[in-house]
Parts: sequence; structure tokens; C-alpha cells
Amino acid sequence: MTNPTSPKLLLPALDTASNAGNSAETLAQDGYKAVGRYYSQHSWKQLTRAEASELFAADLNIFVVYEDSNDAPSYFSSEIGIQQALRALYQADAVIHQPRQTGIYFAVDYDASSYDYTHYIRPYLRAINDVFASFGYPYHVGVYGNGLVCSCAKDDGLANLTWLSQSTGYYDYQEYKQSGDWNILQGPYVTIAGTQYDQDTLNLNRGSYGGFGSFAAPSCSK
Repeated sequence: MTNPTSPKLLLPALDTASNAGNSAETLAQDGYKAVGRYYSQHSWKQLTRAEASELFAADLNIFVVYEDSNDAPSYFSSEIGIQQALRALYQADAVIHQPRQTGIYFAVDYDASSYDYTHYIRPYLRAINDVFASFGYPYHVGVYGNGLVCSCAKDDGLANLTWLSQSTGYYDYQEYKQSGDWNILQGPYVTIAGTQYDQDTLNLNRGSYGGFGSFAAPSCSK
């Protein structure tokens, strides 16, 4: 039986809110295999096609997370889920031309409790899934968050992909990390070529982590 976190199937990656295109060759030479970037209503941290082209040219894959603020219960509701899902689909398809059946993670960027999950985050994720379903699920829904959020969203069928945040003191961090059920594990900060990144581990023991290494023609239409 394969170990749930077999070292042979773990790959190094990074994520950042900054443009990583200019450092793509350096990142690849340092042994990283993929870079996590953002979809958002905030233009300063959005992935662009030009940046994606530079990352692909260096043989780096990309994985994406949607986040505006997403760091308190007040940022999660069905209405916000609908808005963010539509914006994520537009940026993925019309702007980046992200290939179908790859992933889009949605951030829960704080230590959400069980109460928060039940009353705020679950309705938010249900709304995202409803929007994605209305378009034929062009992309897999993922969630970024603490162990509790990742585990509950997966158990509820609201996330196919999970990205465990680096905050080791958050709810159920150790339990979820040790389960090996995560697709991406976030680690400590590192600075490369003047840009701050979070280090990540891609867990190919769980299959695809939702990344992509090329563009696709726009095709998301209702």
C-alpha cells in the first residue's frame, strides 16, 4: 500500500500575492515545480496572462486561489459565494484561459471554528458549487484553510481539492496534515529574488492538485 505521503510523490512549490513572472527562471533553477497565484477583485494580486506565459516558459505549473479579503466570518455568505464564484470563472476562462478540469481554490484565511464553518463557510461553499454546477463544473472546487475547514468541506462534498494553511496552531492542523488527505500543504516563508513566497508541498499521492502548465482556448459559456 502506498504511504499517504510517500516522499516520491511530494513536490516543492511556492505561492505568492506578487507577480512571479520575472523570477520564473530562478524559481525553476531552485527546483520548484509550480507557483500558486491569485484570482481576485483586487487587481494588484491578480494573475495575468503575461505572467502565466513567463511561468510556463520556465516549465513551471500554476495553481490558483480566489481571495479578496476572506479573513473573517463577515466575508462569507451565499451572496458573497455567488459573486466570487462568478468572478473566479470569468478570470479563469476569459482572462487566463485556464484549462478545463483543473482547480480553483477558495480561501478561508483565518482560524475558522466549527460554528463559523456551519453558519458562514458552508453556505458560501454551497453557493460556489451551485454556480460552478450551473456552468457544468468547468473547474474543480478547492478550499484553502485550516484543518477543520479542509476536512469538513471535503466530507460535505463541497471541495474536491484541499490546501492546508501553514498556521500550525489553527484548528485540526496536525490531524489533517497527518491524514495525508491534503492536495497542497503550505509551509514557511522564503524570500527569493526580493519576493516573499510561502513554500508549499504538492501531494501527488492524492492525484491532481488542480495545477496547469499551459493555456486553453476560452470555452466557459452558459
